[in-house]
Amino acid sequence: MTEPAVTDPVTTPTPPTSGGSLLGDKRPATRPGLPAFPDDTLAAYERITFAGGAASLTYDTLQERANFDADLAGRYRRRVERTAMAYGIDGDVSLVAGVVNPPGRASTRGAQLAIRGGGEVRFYSGALYGVGKAALGVQVDYINDKDDTDPANDLSATPFSADVQLTLGGGYGRMLDVGAAIRVRRLSRVLDAARALGKPIDAATARTLQLTWWALRGERSSHPALVATVAILREAGILLAEPDAGLAYEILTVLRDSQLFLRPSGLDLQIAFGEAYLIRENVALEGRAEQLLVSAGYGQQLADDTVEISGTAYGQIRILTDDNVPAPWAAGVRGRLRRFTYGEHGDPYGALDLMVGLRASDDDIADVGGGMASDLSSRVEAEVGFTWLINQASGIRLAGLLAADTGELFFGARLEATYGFLDATFAGL
Repeated sequence: MTEPAVTDPVTTPTPPTSGGSLLGDKRPATRPGLPAFPDDTLAAYERITFAGGAASLTYDTLQERANFDADLAGRYRRRVERTAMAYGIDGDVSLVAGVVNPPGRASTRGAQLAIRGGGEVRFYSGALYGVGKAALGVQVDYINDKDDTDPANDLSATPFSADVQLTLGGGYGRMLDVGAAIRVRRLSRVLDAARALGKPIDAATARTLQLTWWALRGERSSHPALVATVAILREAGILLAEPDAGLAYEILTVLRDSQLFLRPSGLDLQIAFGEAYLIRENVALEGRAEQLLVSAGYGQQLADDTVEISGTAYGQIRILTDDNVPAPWAAGVRGRLRRFTYGEHGDPYGALDLMVGLRASDDDIADVGGGMASDLSSRVEAEVGFTWLINQASGIRLAGLLAADTGELFFGARLEATYGFLDATFAGL
């Protein structure tokens, strides 16, 4: 039996409660307007994320050469999973730019702007589903290279490319982001450990809590979420009494826990056929392209939601090609283990992760005849990293990398930073 959709109006007042130092006396608390999801919603999320990759500015005093490079990216994603259907949209923009400016006339400047958008809809019958996807990608490059002595050898170009693809297929299962459900479970454990849990958090209360947190995701302070959470738990008879300072702090650490985003659970297997149209400048490989696509994903949360095991696999090959047209293929598998660390009172410290991956591909040029032949390329890699989480869906990750790429060994370090803006999740589990 499903619970009715929650559609409380914005102005619905929260009954006043005692404990003014916790709940605040400066202004009356109001229950935020909750997003209205259908009764059969299993999970949902909405994310706006900004990412900054490597950025550097250097000057070589010996060669009197200045170098600059940077890359930035932004992404929007929204997805709703219901019992009989699921849909999602996403789009991203990325910009990479660099300058090499040695003394004299010579210089090299380059930039790449890529914009991509797509959507997906699934229709379920039990665990089986049919899927349709559409995607559009546009890329513009800027290249400016000046020769040190001969202007006739200068190069300036702005090549353009675009891809449009439609995909139809089917699959089994689904992957859900269960971070919001984990937050409810963490809250229940905190109350139980403090002997303040009057009864288990039922499905209706869990739904109200999660939708309230969703509605308050744009607040700069955690105070509104704390006030609303305590009021909801008290009204439902779950929180036995007004929390003291210690319990209030531990509830606050649960609400501020930034390790509860992108927490996959489930199994998803898919096979699909894709029809794409490629637009390239001065490149023979353009026009229609048909592909066979397979993918798999798995996620599981263990050890009271402090350990996560996840993995993905993919494969794609171009099919139905004409004679003397390459049929490239690519395949890969990736597994990850994450261990989330907390302090004595529930403060999230960060996540230790281990990743291993294997990729292989062949562009099939060797089978065409003439031109430059290619061989099978492969990459085996492993990473060990630690992510320091700043706020919701935002963090800084430092990782060590070891990789064998087609016989060559690489090792190094990677520093990544992401900023999540208005991230929200819901999981009716």
